[in-house]
Amino acid sequence: MNLVENVYEIAESFMANPSEVKMNYEEIERVGNEMIEHGIIEFPLSYIEDPFKAVLLELVASSVNYCYWYGKSTIRPNGAGSTFMRECLENAFFDYVGEDNEKFNNCITRFINLLITNRFPLIEERIWHLNQLRRIGEPFAKNIVEEAENDTDNINDVMNVLITVFPGFASDMFLKRASLFFIQMNRRFGWYKDAIRKLPCPADYQVPKMLEYFNFGCITYSKSLKHTIESNKLIAKNSIEECEIRAATIMTVKKLCDITGWGVPEVDGYFFLRRNEVTGPFHLTITTDY
Repeated sequence: MNLVENVYEIAESFMANPSEVKMNYEEIERVGNEMIEHGIIEFPLSYIEDPFKAVLLELVASSVNYCYWYGKSTIRPNGAGSTFMRECLENAFFDYVGEDNEKFNNCITRFINLLITNRFPLIEERIWHLNQLRRIGEPFAKNIVEEAENDTDNINDVMNVLITVFPGFASDMFLKRASLFFIQMNRRFGWYKDAIRKLPCPADYQVPKMLEYFNFGCITYSKSLKHTIESNKLIAKNSIEECEIRAATIMTVKKLCDITGWGVPEVDGYFFLRRNEVTGPFHLTITTDY
């Protein structure tokens, strides 16, 4: 199966006759031109000298990069977030060198303990996802590096392996965390430079918030959905509201890529890195998908 095409087919199905979220094509065109004038924002990444270790850490990070809020969008227990998660990750793997399954498992355990002691939400789910990596996380990362060195540009085959051997990535029909893993590979190493342009946007909480707020208006919510979001009320996972928010995000980012000529990593980064410029709440769905 072509996973990339499949995600777009699902998103297009929801956007064919949406009831809760609409795409504003005039605003998308305007924002795309504004992005060209503003320019690409460089995505900051910590330096890791060894490509194998860098790939392995991105795999571990992507497996648990979801749902840091608790109760409402502004409450992050003990500062939980992607930045603090990565800080815990790098501390857990500070002495990891080369391929060593015993050391890798010790580092995974250390990382789990840091997430527990720092009270990250959905901790049982995070432990389950991390435990999936213990046996073949290292061989998978090694294969990624070897294929990249052979200048392969086939994301689909590798993504099929990713969601098969680590099924936690497969639960999301929009494949947010799987897409983000490959986007991070591109940001860090420049890999998959052609295929990455077609990859679906990693639709999460922050990008749709930015597309709807911030004078962008690329997407608009129904009156009832907007009230739900602004009231910090939960939106059910897999509900029509949640699916349309994420589908509209994917299709809007695709359109912005066409207008700007940028790839998905650059368009995604443009909105994600400006997320703190908007103080309004994002939609609340309890999920391990994003």
